[in-house]
Amino acid sequence: MKKITVLLNLFASIVAVISALTFAAASYGKTYYSLGSDKEVLGAGFESELRLPLDSCLDGQWIYQGGSAGGLAYRGAFDSNSMMNSLTGSIKAGVNLVIFGGSVKLSMRNKVTENDSAAASTIELNYQKGSYNFEDRTIKPEIVDLIANNPTAVRDRCGDGFIHNVKLGSNIYVTAKLHFKERTEYEWYQTKVKIKVLFWSKTVTKTKEFYEATKNAVYSIDVHTDGGLTPRLQALTAGGPRYCKTDNVDACIDYADELFAYLLNGGDYANDLNDSHLNNITYDVESYEKSGHYDLAYAGSLNISKRYIELSERLRVYQDFVDNEIENLLAFIAVADDPVDKAQQESRLQERYSQKTALNDSADYCFTLPGTSLCEINMEAAIATVN
Repeated sequence: MKKITVLLNLFASIVAVISALTFAAASYGKTYYSLGSDKEVLGAGFESELRLPLDSCLDGQWIYQGGSAGGLAYRGAFDSNSMMNSLTGSIKAGVNLVIFGGSVKLSMRNKVTENDSAAASTIELNYQKGSYNFEDRTIKPEIVDLIANNPTAVRDRCGDGFIHNVKLGSNIYVTAKLHFKERTEYEWYQTKVKIKVLFWSKTVTKTKEFYEATKNAVYSIDVHTDGGLTPRLQALTAGGPRYCKTDNVDACIDYADELFAYLLNGGDYANDLNDSHLNNITYDVESYEKSGHYDLAYAGSLNISKRYIELSERLRVYQDFVDNEIENLLAFIAVADDPVDKAQQESRLQERYSQKTALNDSADYCFTLPGTSLCEINMEAAIATVN
């Protein structure tokens, strides 16, 4: 097989982007990927058995920790659980995903990873600019009263720890994908094509096997971030993903080149990035016991049902399924030539969007912990819409 030219040589250029970002912020406790829920804030209580942020039971000061860190990685065969692992470095098989909540970020993680109908390659650019610690901590007066008068209720309200540190940053993913209409075509591709790096140059020579395995597929280039978009990156991504038939991918390659010229290769991204573009990327949880808040550490026992974990994992399977099909439908609609076929796919897409809304609404409802029975009834009604 002739040599396939890929963008891995861009790694050398990352030195210019992160040369000054050598001081990493301190890390405490166990790290969790931030899903951007309204409970994932500094000082919030946290229940480790349920992986669930709860009420804030401590008063304290937000103390900024200076220093930054950056990194670049190539991800081939990058599944969604591996993405979680790569960001936190402290979990196994994605189990630290907070139950329910965070539908937008959960959907994003699917868009930058492969699934059973799409192969993916991702260039991942990470930037962290400092963090905030929660210091000078004292137990809130109303929680002191709760400990004295109703200690059994403390664990359910405060958890067994608290969010001690939040890290600010921006993770950018430039993803090349091959979308397949049928799972059998995807499996045929995985079997026949030995090199699966999907960033190409216009001069690359592809084999007959490759063309045969991908003749019905759609190629795409897309960029996602869980930080903010700089003005230039917002302009570059305003048109959404670029979709190409596999016999003519020049437009997609041009788009990838334009993105990398800005993000890497001495581009202006690092200079344009400022604090307004940063979000909470990860957070660290500290136990009350380790923090010395023994009244909270030993008050009460967990009464929130662990059944919520099972329900959340069941719901997420359907959320992932619908998100993946929406992405696939968008790819094939973008290059469709047959008006009848396109109309059928657009109708199917609207059905999937409705299902996505129902599933996400159910996740938001269950995130309020209404009781497992009410959560399950609501969830199963949403799941029943998926066909």
